[in-house]
Amino acid sequence: MPKQRAQGSRRVWVPAAFLGLFAMVLVARLVQLQVLDHARYAEAAQQELLGKDVVYARRGSILDRNGNVLATSVNTWDVYVNSRTWKDAGRSQKAANVLGAAIKLDPGVLRASVLASDAVDVLIRRDVDFETGNALIKQDLEGVILLPNTNRVNPEGDVAASVLGFIGLDNTGLAGIEAAYNDMLQGEPGKAIYERDTTGDPIPFGQHTVQPPKPGKDVVLTIDRFIQEMAEQRLATAMKEHRAKGGAIIVMAPATGEILALATSPGLKFSNLNFDDPSQLELLKNVAVSNVYEPGSVMKILTAAAAIDAGAVTPDTSYVDNGIAYIYGIPIKNWDDSVYGPQTMTEVLQNSINTGAIFMMQQLEAIRPGGFQKYLDAFGIGRPTGIDFQGEAEGIVRRPTDSDWSPVDLATQAFGQSISVTPIQLMAAVGAAINGGNLVKPHLVRALVDQQGNRTEVKPEIVGRAISGQTSATVRQMLHQVVESPGRFHPGNPREYSAGGKSGTANVPVPNGYDQTQIASFIGFAPLDNPQILVLVKLDNNDDFLTGTVAAGPVFSKLADDILRYMNIRPDGSKYVSRP
Repeated sequence: MPKQRAQGSRRVWVPAAFLGLFAMVLVARLVQLQVLDHARYAEAAQQELLGKDVVYARRGSILDRNGNVLATSVNTWDVYVNSRTWKDAGRSQKAANVLGAAIKLDPGVLRASVLASDAVDVLIRRDVDFETGNALIKQDLEGVILLPNTNRVNPEGDVAASVLGFIGLDNTGLAGIEAAYNDMLQGEPGKAIYERDTTGDPIPFGQHTVQPPKPGKDVVLTIDRFIQEMAEQRLATAMKEHRAKGGAIIVMAPATGEILALATSPGLKFSNLNFDDPSQLELLKNVAVSNVYEPGSVMKILTAAAAIDAGAVTPDTSYVDNGIAYIYGIPIKNWDDSVYGPQTMTEVLQNSINTGAIFMMQQLEAIRPGGFQKYLDAFGIGRPTGIDFQGEAEGIVRRPTDSDWSPVDLATQAFGQSISVTPIQLMAAVGAAINGGNLVKPHLVRALVDQQGNRTEVKPEIVGRAISGQTSATVRQMLHQVVESPGRFHPGNPREYSAGGKSGTANVPVPNGYDQTQIASFIGFAPLDNPQILVLVKLDNNDDFLTGTVAAGPVFSKLADDILRYMNIRPDGSKYVSRP
């Protein structure tokens, strides 16, 4: 009997112990939740009832060098409808009628799209103009919500579109200056924090806090809006006349590297942006910065500058052209198969003689082995210029250490083959040849201005010394004699200003040789003694197969006259001829 009582007591005690333990755990948990963790869970509950929206900063404007606005943001409204409030047709019909009329959308279609959406707040239209949005706010329409936004506009239309680029829906730059200077333009976003009910809707008189955004800075370009438009129009006309598939015109101040105009085709057009078309993705890059090509005879400028600077030749040094040069047994002919006979180095540039360029390179190598490519390095060939723009290519210079190097490459590089440059790289190099010898970094931005009007100037940057000032002055005179010498007419000679320049005509390289398409180009500067502009005209795949002298030269001469006249630079007295 005692044993049985003990077993019965155990049956009662064990469940009771478990119940007691459970009660203790439950009490402890309640104490933790209600006392110890109260603050944490209260904060979490509060956060659940708080809504947070990003308030985008006003994006800075982009202006040309004279203050003309090229890209700016205007205040707009994004229109939403709360789908829950529109389920009652009687309450929502008036709102649908008024809103539909304001944004030119059928009220029935509008209401159907709202009710078909799974979202609570349904986006109806982005970037409704400011006045229309204000009028809708005054109507106090059922379930209609308007949130402030900004829309990017370009007051000058498509002018400089490929330079400016564009932004995405999140106010971030996706191409051009908009992307390259996005951190400056974008500013810092703010936050809007508000109380909401259990359905997620804002409580009208609840807590509402705004952390204001910091506006972005304005970016002032080196571009001149009027010179840019001149360049774009001249490029379009030349491409049409010569049936070219593409092209570029760059105008630069050679002493500072400021880009006054950068026109490209094909290029971005705000008026017909359509990124559903895969071919338009190519327009996101600027071909003047991103694409490389063989410059052809324009390279003879750098070959002459290097040989003269090294003391290997002078402008009057002469040699006899036989129409062909043999390099390790491989024949290299002149571009036109001509035999010119005795020629000075100036005449080599005037007649664009390939064998003469090889002669200058050989004279340089004879006194400074490896010197030719060292001068190419000094001119910045084969490396990015560092221009303040995205997607810059390096260029290509074959070197003796490369697996595909041939001794013939050095000879062909002297006249612009077996070497590839970007247009902007060539501008920097030739700029050094004619500006006194300094390799200057090209740049597109002149200044940054904050919302208080504080202006930070972008100073010109000298990258290095390519040649001496004396050599540069000599090269200018030689290039002047290319376009203007007694008894010779040159299409690249401006009517009103003394200038200098050199053409280039190059075939497009393909595996195992060159195809029949060509690139016609001309690079020139003016005025002669103190160059204010350096201009590159490049026409890609011109179907008429005219040379750079004939196709691109006239574009330079007309553009130089127009630009310098616009800049109020007095025409040369000896050349001035009034135009009808």
